[in-house]
Amino acid sequence: MTGGVDTVPELAVVIPAYDARTTLPTQLAALLAQRPPWPWEVLVCDNGSTDGTAALVDDWAATRMPELRLVDASARCGPSAARNIGVGEARAPRIAFCDADDQVGDGWVLAVRHALDEHEFVAGPFEGSVLNEGAGSAVSWTAQTEALTVKPFLPQFVTAGSGNMGVLRAVFEEVGGFDEGARTAEDDDFCLRVQLCGHELVFVPEILLHVRRRDGLWRVCRQAYAYGAGERRLLHRYQEFVEQGAGQAPTTVAADGAAAVGSDPVRRAARRLAQVLSRGARRIGRALRRAVRVRRPGDLADVGWRVSWSLGWRLTRIDPALPRVSSTDPRTLHAGAGR
Repeated sequence: MTGGVDTVPELAVVIPAYDARTTLPTQLAALLAQRPPWPWEVLVCDNGSTDGTAALVDDWAATRMPELRLVDASARCGPSAARNIGVGEARAPRIAFCDADDQVGDGWVLAVRHALDEHEFVAGPFEGSVLNEGAGSAVSWTAQTEALTVKPFLPQFVTAGSGNMGVLRAVFEEVGGFDEGARTAEDDDFCLRVQLCGHELVFVPEILLHVRRRDGLWRVCRQAYAYGAGERRLLHRYQEFVEQGAGQAPTTVAADGAAAVGSDPVRRAARRLAQVLSRGARRIGRALRRAVRVRRPGDLADVGWRVSWSLGWRLTRIDPALPRVSSTDPRTLHAGAGR
């Protein structure tokens, strides 16, 4: 059900897309199969595709899915920009995010809507077998299958992948959306800023997403290197909260800039940070030892991921001018401060 022209949708599903013509139909079909009994909208935000993605969306909208809308998101590059532009075009007070190469699980639309009626910010689990049965050189694991992610250097927070996430529009706008200066870990950065503004991120098992892993050793290694670099960028931006130490409840920043939780002893923070920085070297060593006993392409992909992630972490050099998030300056919680 889509409602009339003037009906305000109750949920907007925002899908960033770049050259997604081959995978997007799977995602759209999964959404269409669970059309809700209330007005909604599905926005595919085309980030400059050249493979006919836009034409595919127009065809689906005209022939089978009137709630579907193509958004030209080519003005700025990257998935963060595509999502931000999509939310700017959406009309609903509740926003759900999924990706063009994945597949939402049965009941996903209703589950996100119901979750956002109870919570401000939600995420669900990833499932890794449905879309990867024929993969030859993909990694053997799937993240976020049973719980949210905890960064080792920021254990007082949780994070989630943007491919399976829902948030109230007001909360999204409060933090300025996703940081368009981040090429990876932009979803982690978003989660951290939302929590620092005082909004809880809640894990909802019913919001299930079937995720498509990268296949092919080179693609796996490129993604892993970028992810390692993204983690290094996070460490820089949230250095103040790293130094607060482990075991604290999430620190929130009040409107006047006051932090709600104080810092742990410097010695404890320094020890924790040293452990994080040394993890990359140990991971490379373990991965190289495993490389001599790989038995299948997936084993090699696992090794390639660990080595490449560690290289991305260790070799990435962060511009000292990159803005840090600060408990004394609430403006740094806005995505525009990181661009």
